[in-house]
Amino acid sequence: MFESKRRAFLLLFVSIALGLVAVILFSTYMQETKESMGELVMVQVAGNNIPAGQLITEDLLTEEQIPRKYMLESLIQSPAELVGKVSMVPIAKGAVITSVMLRDNSLVSGEYRQVMLRAPMSVFDDQIDAYDEVDILVSYEQEGGAKEAAADRRTTKVLLKGVTVSSVHKSGDETVAVGVLLKLADTKSLIWALNYGKEVRLLKTGNAKASQETPKTDEPIAADPAAAAGTVKPAASPKPTAKPTAKPAAAASAKPSAKPTAPAAVTPPKGGE
Repeated sequence: MFESKRRAFLLLFVSIALGLVAVILFSTYMQETKESMGELVMVQVAGNNIPAGQLITEDLLTEEQIPRKYMLESLIQSPAELVGKVSMVPIAKGAVITSVMLRDNSLVSGEYRQVMLRAPMSVFDDQIDAYDEVDILVSYEQEGGAKEAAADRRTTKVLLKGVTVSSVHKSGDETVAVGVLLKLADTKSLIWALNYGKEVRLLKTGNAKASQETPKTDEPIAADPAAAAGTVKPAASPKPTAKPTAKPAAAASAKPSAKPTAPAAVTPPKGGE
């Protein structure tokens, strides 16, 4: 009986020892795994099924951790980068959301249409971003007859002013295409310029924030030329008025004196004859 108890205690001790060894080995393995994986970061995943064309809102998103070494540029960490975007493909619940699945929410609505201007036909003279305002110029060759064959018929004119940019597409740091918002009636002239013109050029005039400050700075600038023009014109107007007043005065003093003397000297001799 004593021998059986001794064996039981021995087996219990061995099993406990083996259990402790297993725990130590497992914890060591987990620690090594964590060290090999490195720091964990949060990424955005779909909290619900998101159909194609759905506007992304915060209630459709959740977060999961992944090792930083597996972090790609297309993965998104902040929900602020997703809110307001539109899904281009269906996204299943639990799927990691990448930037290639989304597009910007287009500004096109109501009576406005988007027209894409692509390089090299279109030239962008400045760093243009969405919501900027631009003026559009077109260069083309005018039609002419046989008499005007030798004349230079090339011309450039302002096509549209104050047009809002809706989207910008880049390849690296280079802008390759720009989308602009136009009313349907204005799209005809721009599409004609793209089809038959030599070059379409975009000149940046400002953006949404700058446009709110522009009237304050532009009003005095616009008022100065008007004031200058107003001061010049009144200064020039008295000169013509002064000259006519001087000439009639001289003419009036000369002509009346000549007319009475001429009839007085000539009439009596004729009457005597």
